[in-house]
Order: sequence, then C-alpha cells, then structure tokens
Amino acid sequence: MKIVCAAWDFIARNPAMLAMPLIIFLLVLTIQMHEFEKQVQAWDQEIRQQQEQIEELYDRQDPVEQTDMTDVYGCKSLYGTYDFPWNTMSQDWGSDQVTGFYYHEISEECKAAGGELPTIIQVYTYIVCEQNGVDYEMVFALIEQESRCRWDAEGDNGTSIGLMQVSEKWHMQRMEELGAYDLKNPYQNVLVGVNYLSEIQNDLRGTVSDEDLPYYTLAVYNYGKRGAKANLWDQGVVKYTYNTKIMDRAQQLKKEKKKAEEGRR
Repeated sequence: MKIVCAAWDFIARNPAMLAMPLIIFLLVLTIQMHEFEKQVQAWDQEIRQQQEQIEELYDRQDPVEQTDMTDVYGCKSLYGTYDFPWNTMSQDWGSDQVTGFYYHEISEECKAAGGELPTIIQVYTYIVCEQNGVDYEMVFALIEQESRCRWDAEGDNGTSIGLMQVSEKWHMQRMEELGAYDLKNPYQNVLVGVNYLSEIQNDLRGTVSDEDLPYYTLAVYNYGKRGAKANLWDQGVVKYTYNTKIMDRAQQLKKEKKKAEEGRR
C-alpha cells in the first residue's frame, strides 16, 4: 500500500507525466491490495476459530481429566492448567510412572509463608524420586523444611536457591550433566536436589544401617560430608533437629497415604 500511495503522490506532484495506462494500473493494484487485506483478515479469523476448536477438543479428549481420582491419588486429577512457573513442564507422564503416587497438602506453616506445591510438581517430584531411588515423602518433607515450598526462596545470602535450596557453587558440574541451569525453575531445582540425595545415599549405603541411612543422608545434605562428620558424627550424633523433623514429617505423610490406601480396600 505504501508503494501505491507513493505512486499516487508522485503523479499528483507531476501532472505532466500523468498517463491513462498508469492510472488504470494503479487502480487495479489498489483494488487487488484491498481484496488481499480482506483475505488476510478472513484467514486470521479462520485460524482463531480453529484454535478455539482445538482447545475445546483438548479439554474434552482425556477422560482421566474428567474423572475424580481423589480415591486413588488424593487429588481430583493429575492434570491441570497452571500459571508460571508451574506451566514450564509438560504433563505427559504415563500411568505406570504415577503408580503409587499420592498427593499431599503442604503444612500450615508453609501455606502461611506463601508456599505451594501444586499437583504437577508433586507428580514430577515423585517420578524423579522413583527414578533415583530416593524416598518421595522424605523429599516432600525436606522441601517444606528448606524453602517452606517457595519456588523462588533464597537462603544463605542468596547462594541457596529454590525449593530444595540448591547452591550453584557446589553443583555446577551436576547441573551441566543434568541440563539444569536455572535453579529457580522448580523442576530443574528438584532434579538437581534429588540427584544429589541419590548420590549421597549411594555413597553411604553399606557403611551405615538401613534404618539410619536417611538420617545420615539428610545430615550430609544439610552440612556437607565434612561438616556432618565434624559437627555430628565425630560427636556421636546421628539424629538431630533438622533430620529428625524431616523424617517425622515423612512418616506422617506415609501414614496419610497408607490410611487412604486402606480406605479403598
């Protein structure tokens, strides 16, 4: 259209050069441009309608989403619509990956602190825990303890980040290996934190009893191995406030899940 307008302007300024063929050409071009704009508007409207139809079909296509699954998973559905940052992860898990999952409400203390752990991050955390051989309820309780379930929490003068309070300084190589570079992304944060717990467990397994393993694991997560040895183990301390609180909460969550399972029988 700018070219057409420029041409009309040129003719207006140079009437001596006015010629009938040029006028006809410009008239035809103007009409064609107008028709093209109308066609583009029609295409845009058609695309919008198709998008709305696709969204409507998507909302209705999975019968699982329309079925109340509270008796099975502790929540109405394993799928939902989320705002940032929870919407940065797909919900394409299979039924085999969520076998044994149970949704838990976060503690009142965490709610008061503005924390949240919606279904999508709980399911993701459960799957990652299963893949790494780490107890899910223990991780759930650890997240409550470390960040009060606030995905953007910062501790230790800003060096410990996110749900599991991971420090980039000590986990740069791990983050690179896992492809997790944003610790304020709750999914990447959990991936790094659970992977670290798995590494600690594997390192300690066989050196302590199975009963004490989670307490030793949490102590290393809290202090680091050298710090745990110097401040706890060398003093004959295995259980202390931090790991005891987490394990007590984990047991409470397990009882909650077991009660629900027994209620289904």
